[in-house]
Amino acid sequence: ELHETQLELQLLDERCAEEQVSIQQKYDALRRPAFDRRRAMLRRIAGFWRAALCGHPAKLVHPREVSVLEHVVDFDVRENLDRRGSFEVHMHLGENPLFREQALVKRVTFHDASTERVEAATLTPSSASGTEVLSAVRGPAMSVLGWFLSAHSGDPSRVAEDFADVLRRDLWQDPIPYYLAFQAPGSSSACPPLPTASAGAAPS
Repeated sequence: ELHETQLELQLLDERCAEEQVSIQQKYDALRRPAFDRRRAMLRRIAGFWRAALCGHPAKLVHPREVSVLEHVVDFDVRENLDRRGSFEVHMHLGENPLFREQALVKRVTFHDASTERVEAATLTPSSASGTEVLSAVRGPAMSVLGWFLSAHSGDPSRVAEDFADVLRRDLWQDPIPYYLAFQAPGSSSACPPLPTASAGAAPS
């Protein structure tokens, strides 16, 4: 009888999780038009994503990759691609002298609670500088590019929270405070400030 009661509780938990995912997918679809409008507005602010990434207190950026982040023109997250919570993170670069690819996509597919398949992004250097950047970000230090290129969804040993969770559930949800923190006088970021001519207007 005890075993049957425990099984009943487990089945109810599973039903609850399935219904929660359905609700989340519904609201993800409702939020997508607003996210797309926001992306279009942020693309008009030169250097926005570089500043937001550099301004995050988790120190996500490797000093050697700042020259690459200067070319980021768009950033996007696609959540709950299936009922298990699989996701994609997209980062788009403008024309640059470092890499051939301009679109980086990392997809994480969850098969169950403990099994995942990671499709990492690809970057092919087009110059010696690009090769040097790739060599640096593949090391143990924190790195945005290193995460995109890694065959793991996250690495809790490198940040207090899972790296993917920071990108998806914090930075992506509301990047503006981190952009403003980076722009503020006395910022503690290790990234150099944006050039005045390309700093863009502050988001309102």
